[in-house]
Amino acid sequence: MTIIQTACRFAAFFIFSIVLSACVSAVAVEKPAVRVEVRQDNTCVFLGDGTPTTWGAMVGALAHCDVVFIGETHDDAYGHALEAQLVGELIDGWHGGALSIEMLERDEQKAADQWLAGEIDSPQLADQTKSASWAGKNSWVEWYQPVLDAAKVNGGVVIAANAPRKYVRMVSKDGMKALPPVTSEERALFDTPSVKHPEYREDLRAIMVEMRQEDGQPTPIVSDEDLDGFLASQLMWDATMARSVARAREKFHVVHMAGCFHIDRSGATVGEFRALRPSDTVATVSLVASDMCEFDFQKDKSRATFVVYTKSAHQHDSASPSK
Repeated sequence: MTIIQTACRFAAFFIFSIVLSACVSAVAVEKPAVRVEVRQDNTCVFLGDGTPTTWGAMVGALAHCDVVFIGETHDDAYGHALEAQLVGELIDGWHGGALSIEMLERDEQKAADQWLAGEIDSPQLADQTKSASWAGKNSWVEWYQPVLDAAKVNGGVVIAANAPRKYVRMVSKDGMKALPPVTSEERALFDTPSVKHPEYREDLRAIMVEMRQEDGQPTPIVSDEDLDGFLASQLMWDATMARSVARAREKFHVVHMAGCFHIDRSGATVGEFRALRPSDTVATVSLVASDMCEFDFQKDKSRATFVVYTKSAHQHDSASPSK
């Protein structure tokens, strides 16, 4: 089992249901968790080498970056609370900026702009983009809308970064040859990868093996043919998100949020972006769904620039005498 697998099992759900939806979970939404208060002293934050640090020190360092990539676990309520806090603090520190998100697709940019301008409200945004249950029933209002609100209230813009799912399905089923020709106007809605990602490919294979494994049975074999179809569709999302961030960088500092598989370690969204804008200063934040406060060197070393154990704040508060 690779070190990415356990923390990013949600990505496997995406892989095996890519023809149906985008990286979602069927778990119940924990409504109170989005109310988690973030303080410098109640959240366990580490550098990628395991050195302890603080929330405030992390935000101070990230504020000097051109781009910050946040890797989330889609059904982690505590992670979403921290995400909203981080996005708000970054955009405030940048005196404006862009929130780029996996959860909205390029053909939904108009709706995002209308929401930002006050022409439609939040329920209308969720309805028009069919996002109300993006990561579980009623998850948008509890998990994602607060992040968008944090960007808006601090003077930020919202970038619908992802490729429309119909093109991802095309690639998953029939490969790149199924896409509209390069002369088509539709090509503006997606991008294709510009670099190879061998480590990413093998991480994907490991996840597919794990999800196919049955108790007491031999380790399943994932053929190159099976792997390449899923890899192509995944890389299309990565390339499109990376290009969306690169375009936004022409005007803004950018914070981009996506599933951790796209960001952590060999995550291809970051790799694609670096190929497009090699001179930009980039940092990554991995929001790991764990209540521990001791760094897990086996699983989390070099996962990201900063590793945050998202449930640690909740556990810390519960144990505090002042609560």
